[in-house]
Amino acid sequence: MPDPEPTTDNLYERLSRKFDKTFTDRRGGVDLTYISGEQVISRLNDELGVLNWSFKVLEHGFNDSADEMWVLGELSIFHLGHIITRQQFGSDKVQRSRSTGTPLDIGFDLKSAATDALKKCATLIGIGLYLTQPTSARVSPVPPVTCEEPGCQQRLQAHEFTDGTRWTIPDIVERSKPYGKVLCYEHLRKAAA
Repeated sequence: MPDPEPTTDNLYERLSRKFDKTFTDRRGGVDLTYISGEQVISRLNDELGVLNWSFKVLEHGFNDSADEMWVLGELSIFHLGHIITRQQFGSDKVQRSRSTGTPLDIGFDLKSAATDALKKCATLIGIGLYLTQPTSARVSPVPPVTCEEPGCQQRLQAHEFTDGTRWTIPDIVERSKPYGKVLCYEHLRKAAA
């Protein structure tokens, strides 16, 4: 089969444009930004049409040591007479009863793993790919925010508590508002006392 000709219909740009809304989850002390399966499916439907893409689960299983379901999925898109396929793995932790430890719904865990595989396949054609870049590459530079307490001028930094709770710089700025000026964590703590 000959190599497909490059296209000029800007499909990649349309697939890879940024989403208006993203979600954040904290895992292992790291904030992960992601999009939902519904957003990926909507992007595929909107840009390709419902008849011009398909997804199927090729294999699935259970990883005992990680206590998770895994899925190998395949995304196929039909574009300008070509079929383009991408495969990727997805996984999801098995949800268990707190009292008995038995799985609650393996079907739901498999569905979640399949959605994860779909989203990962979609990154291979540009959908949400920008979210895999380091945060510093995704966000435009913002000038540092400094403490307005006279004589301080310390640059604000996020603060993590021993219980894992984290105040981001915007959280600290927001909590400073009642004091009429931006305060660093130390001066905010003193002002609250």
